[in-house]
Amino acid sequence: MQQSKIAFLTEMGFEGKVPANHFNMRTEFAWMHALNADHRYLHHYVEVRNYDHVFIIFPKGKTFLSAEGSKLINGENPVSGLLSSNLIEVLKKNNKKVYYVQEGPHWWWNDYELADQIGFYNMLAKVDAIFAHNHSDLNYYAGLFPTKTIMLIPSLMIEDSIKDVEWKPEEKAIIGGNFARWYGGFESYIVAQEFKVPTWGQTSHAMREGEEQIVQHLPRVMWTDWIKQLSTFKYAVHLMPTVAAGTFSLNCSYLGIPCIGNAAVDTQAYCQPDLAVEIQDVMVARDLAKKLVEDKDFYEHCSKEAKVNYRKYYDLEVWKSQMKMKLDEI
Repeated sequence: MQQSKIAFLTEMGFEGKVPANHFNMRTEFAWMHALNADHRYLHHYVEVRNYDHVFIIFPKGKTFLSAEGSKLINGENPVSGLLSSNLIEVLKKNNKKVYYVQEGPHWWWNDYELADQIGFYNMLAKVDAIFAHNHSDLNYYAGLFPTKTIMLIPSLMIEDSIKDVEWKPEEKAIIGGNFARWYGGFESYIVAQEFKVPTWGQTSHAMREGEEQIVQHLPRVMWTDWIKQLSTFKYAVHLMPTVAAGTFSLNCSYLGIPCIGNAAVDTQAYCQPDLAVEIQDVMVARDLAKKLVEDKDFYEHCSKEAKVNYRKYYDLEVWKSQMKMKLDEI
């Protein structure tokens, strides 16, 4: 049986396959590798032809984030041109099936100006199917498009470049983001104090001035080196209210690091259910942190359960089998 020809379209400029040993094997690269897909530059969509399945990971655009509402930088959306183009019509004319893949939280596009929100909605209305990150995202898209096929595309790790990485925990904890509302870093830091060990954070664009006075920061590195850094931690907390791909919880689970995190994120709920919390319930999160310290059996249980569930739900062969069935169904 001939293998399906698959392409992923993103704003990244490179074209071609993603090798198994890619040094920055983020989730989208893992998807491309697992499906033996070609990566194509989104803005060259007119040249994308003769594929059985085309997955679009649409760029979010840059915004100033605020609780009240976001304004795009200079009031100009870098992706407006794509939203007002014939992107989907051209791709559907030249290829068999075209899909949208969720990028970030499902509500991101609500921060666009109204014209671009309408353009984004119309774009989604034209695709053959929508692939979402989490079960908690499915009803959102189904409510917008009741007759459209909505499916999951779970997060994924390709392990070739990290097979030799061993979990060697030191007496320290890591929080899964910076001190910004998007990542919930402050709440994670408060909960991590229950571990009574040094707390570390990550270096990212979302860092707030003064963070270095409270937590130490890992340098920003490619994915393979990130897993090596992560393998030195004993505890993790990620009270990120933004429900997205859940790679932090997945990476922790692969290594066996007990991670307290958002129950609405599939990687947390499936791999580490005993440490999955409602995101506003900081009290329960603190109680779980205390229990991890005081109850060694509970700590060992959470660590072993994370590894077992990672293999059960997120092993590469499991992922490929599920995706094959989904693509055959569409």
